[in-house]
Amino acid sequence: MRAEDLAAVLEIQSCCYDAAKLESRESFLAKLEASPATCFIATVAEVPVGYLVAIPAEEGSPPSLNEPTYVPPPAANALYLHDLAVHPRARGSGAAAALVAAYFHTLRQSQARFGCLTAVNQSSTYWERHGFRSTSVADPEAGCMDTYGEGAQYMSLRVSV
Repeated sequence: MRAEDLAAVLEIQSCCYDAAKLESRESFLAKLEASPATCFIATVAEVPVGYLVAIPAEEGSPPSLNEPTYVPPPAANALYLHDLAVHPRARGSGAAAALVAAYFHTLRQSQARFGCLTAVNQSSTYWERHGFRSTSVADPEAGCMDTYGEGAQYMSLRVSV
């Protein structure tokens, strides 16, 4: 992913999430600048149809949704899959599978001990098929999970060595 892809990212996002889960260009740019090697775009016929944003994080401490800045924590031990979205017209194209494969490849190549994410829109079953399991956050009082909306579920997996 590059900064010039963000217009397409925002369009895809708007087709996949309700207004409460939409993130700003500024929020996406902060994550992209913090970890450009872990943010991906999927294309079909050179047209962006999906994206995946992953950032270094501490396992058990998901970042809040739609923060205008992001600085990876010094003690990052996880690659947090912050967002995956595929435009409805590209569903079934293999874009999601390619993005998830890119995430897992990057996760295995990194020094991270965990992969983690926050499942929204009843997607936890999908992520369980990829090895993620529901777990609790380190500080439930921090309120970061509240930003993801009702039913959001924090999930994690340990990286096999």
